[in-house]
Amino acid sequence: MVSFRLESDEQKFIERLDAFLESEVEPQHEKYRVRARKESQIFLPDSSIQPDLLQLSREIRRKSAAEGFYAAHLPKEVGGAGLRKVALVEANRTVFRHGLGLTLSVLASIEGPSQMLLALPEEQREKYLYPLIRGEKTSCFALTEPGAGSDVRAIQTTARLEGDEWVLDGEKVFITNGPYADFASVFAKTGDDEMGGISAFIVERGTPGFEVVETMETIANNGLPAHFRFTDCRVPKENIIGEVGEGWWHALQNINDIRMQLGGQCIGLSEFCLDKTTQYVTERKAFGKPVSKFQGVSFPLADCKTEITAARALALYAAWLIDENEPAIMETSMTKLYCSEVLWNVADRCVQAMGGQGVLRENEVERVLRWARVMRIWEGSSEIQRMTIAKTMGL
Repeated sequence: MVSFRLESDEQKFIERLDAFLESEVEPQHEKYRVRARKESQIFLPDSSIQPDLLQLSREIRRKSAAEGFYAAHLPKEVGGAGLRKVALVEANRTVFRHGLGLTLSVLASIEGPSQMLLALPEEQREKYLYPLIRGEKTSCFALTEPGAGSDVRAIQTTARLEGDEWVLDGEKVFITNGPYADFASVFAKTGDDEMGGISAFIVERGTPGFEVVETMETIANNGLPAHFRFTDCRVPKENIIGEVGEGWWHALQNINDIRMQLGGQCIGLSEFCLDKTTQYVTERKAFGKPVSKFQGVSFPLADCKTEITAARALALYAAWLIDENEPAIMETSMTKLYCSEVLWNVADRCVQAMGGQGVLRENEVERVLRWARVMRIWEGSSEIQRMTIAKTMGL
């Protein structure tokens, strides 16, 4: 029988997480929101995040890790919470119902400990995995290149073994958390047999030949993506993640995990937008009554509520399939596709319902709208998800 019901300990985890957000994140978030009204106060001239705000996000991350929230997706035996995927969707939803900002540091995402680092031997785990779990360090996922995004086989970055070192050459772009990561998980060609010829390596910040070329500006204006260049970059032989040729499998596992978490994030952000907008339209008056009484306002918001409910059901179903060890390739792609598209639709309708107030940069819903536009591309665009769904259908 299909059931999305959380177990008792999972429900308590969600309740404690929500209490943490209220007591530890929201008070700091209020200070952040004042700065966010003028985004020029958040970033340095090179588009990177102001040091004090970066430090604040690190403090939230460490506090979350100390409470056992941050690495919720990892097994208990390595210091995670061991949440099932169903509970993980609900955890991400809970966090992002509080909006954007410091919430990004509460649960591990692309910058945190990933499943693929479980392939490291214990000595390497001590050096790289466990500091991530404790929130002491951050990482990044360096796969995308100027000429290779969804087509992973087209990557041109290479790694060759010379004695006891791997030598990397190539470029990576759009690398989330790239400007700040302590180390990168870098994917490179080590052979000619398509997917089997790709391997993953840990490259520490500051390694000779590893250059952070720039912080890249996007429509989300979040100061997170970077452009990397590797020139005769030498890393120890033991810095390979798993075995030679396992890179594609690790990449796929990591991306699928992130897509499920993004589903929960999109649902939470959609609810955040709808809650903020509902409050506004019930208080704002026009022609002698609240604007919520006009069908041109209330009907689109009713559509938002319907789509959010459907998106949550889809995400939980995909998560339940994974928890049951069932194939969920199509459902995972459906979740990433539908939840990100719903977030875009909801944020757009909410901005419209707020009118002039909705388009102000100080409006938190306006920021979510820009974020939502990027969510339809991050971790596999909507078109790639449709391609995967169609192939799974046999089309």
